[in-house]
Amino acid sequence: MKYYENGFVAQKVKAIHRELENIQFPYHIPLVENEEPHILKQFWFEGKSAEYKRFEHQQLSLHAIEKLHETCEVIPWAETGILSTYRLEEKWKRRFERFIHHERELRRLLKSNYDILVNHASYALGLMAQITVPSEKQTILHGDVVHHNVMLRGEDVKLIDFDLASLGEASDEIILWLHRVLPHVQYEIQPLVNDHHYLHKAQEKLHYLFFPNEILRECLFYLKLSDRQKLSCYPFIQSIVYDWMKNYDSFARQIDTLQN
Repeated sequence: MKYYENGFVAQKVKAIHRELENIQFPYHIPLVENEEPHILKQFWFEGKSAEYKRFEHQQLSLHAIEKLHETCEVIPWAETGILSTYRLEEKWKRRFERFIHHERELRRLLKSNYDILVNHASYALGLMAQITVPSEKQTILHGDVVHHNVMLRGEDVKLIDFDLASLGEASDEIILWLHRVLPHVQYEIQPLVNDHHYLHKAQEKLHYLFFPNEILRECLFYLKLSDRQKLSCYPFIQSIVYDWMKNYDSFARQIDTLQN
């Protein structure tokens, strides 16, 4: 059971589940019908969150995400009126603008790494604007493919929390999945692409991975914390920045190889 302060989001999530139930989509947890507009009830699923460092969990999560994207063949998501359109480039531009806006606080947190991150983010956004990629048929995107939104019980996999679901291109969600997974595999993208066929769908957008999305997101989240929470979170921020910078050159070479 989940309570939503925003009743519109609750109704959106309920509508998505009803559409998926109508086609007997096996990778979600069906609803328990209720009359409360702010409450979502679902049947109990005894599972655990995916661990993205494990190959089999990567495989299971990607399979469920691929099948979700394929529902556009039987559900006209663009015509349902349920979903707003998601534009990855616009979202990242706004995130970068917020990062710049909070320069003073973030310099205290990141020291000289602040300028490095700004330069990389600016470079990545420039590449995204410069390189034209083919457009795709729009479909439903889960919107938040973090590991704890993928529940596993053996080989049974369920996607949960469709709060951020939207209408967009499947390749954008693959890029977001890669951003989530890469820190767990030391940014070794070449083996990931070789091992998981569905990642090839984002082949022409791999340069999007130069944008340090996860770091910017976590840093901006850090600013919202209380002083006590910041003390606990500080080592985590430093570790993800260190890992990203340590692996960046090798990671960049792998992307160049994959795209050329």
